[in-house]
Amino acid sequence: MSVHFVVSGRPCSASGFLFDKDGTLLTFDHWRAVMAERARRIAAALRLTELEHAALRRFMGLDPARPEDATGGLIPVPRADAEEATALYLAKDGKGERAKMRSLVARAFREVDEAFPFERYLRPTPGAEEGLRAIRRAGGRTAIVTHDAGAAAQHHLAALGWAELLDAVIGLEMCAERKPSPEPLLTACRAIRLAPGETVMVGDTASDLAAGRAAGCQLTVGVLTGLGKEEDLAPVADAVLPDLTAVEFL
Repeated sequence: MSVHFVVSGRPCSASGFLFDKDGTLLTFDHWRAVMAERARRIAAALRLTELEHAALRRFMGLDPARPEDATGGLIPVPRADAEEATALYLAKDGKGERAKMRSLVARAFREVDEAFPFERYLRPTPGAEEGLRAIRRAGGRTAIVTHDAGAAAQHHLAALGWAELLDAVIGLEMCAERKPSPEPLLTACRAIRLAPGETVMVGDTASDLAAGRAAGCQLTVGVLTGLGKEEDLAPVADAVLPDLTAVEFL
């Protein structure tokens, strides 16, 4: 069923909406606390000294000089890359062989996925929940296409009470290639049983929108609630919006 909406004064309709997760539907605010807990668990497992723990925190993006920065270090890095970078850091620091560090880091990340109180920290971007509910009321289909692990993304949705608002979640591990390749978006389109030309891609980075163009989405919409700046998004966007409240669902 087509969903009718207006973007930048332009009347549009689409049957499906593909969203990036962090920076698009969710702020990055929770990631400082998540990364701190990951670092704490790794430090405990390796019995790091306070100085070593502090150095690991800084490496992972927790700069004490910038306590409000939720986009530094490894925080915005795709999940698999963050795990690999952390394992390499620990191996180079003499904490163990790289393969052993990979296993330890992956376990710590998984434990945080399962135990962290996400419901206390997750914050939707302006207009995100309202937009998802408007799409659902109008009979549209939705999917998240994220560089996070699929299980972690599902956990975030459950913590927000959004599980029923998304028809599919395409995590990093589900595709051989990642955005800006169109593969994750094409996978999402198959999951929600729509052709790419029936969908809209919404994201906060140029790679999100470039993937939408490459996949053949009918519209690519950039939002300035995450990592991308307007000058970065404009070349691959049909519209760049301050946030999702600027989309008017009819």
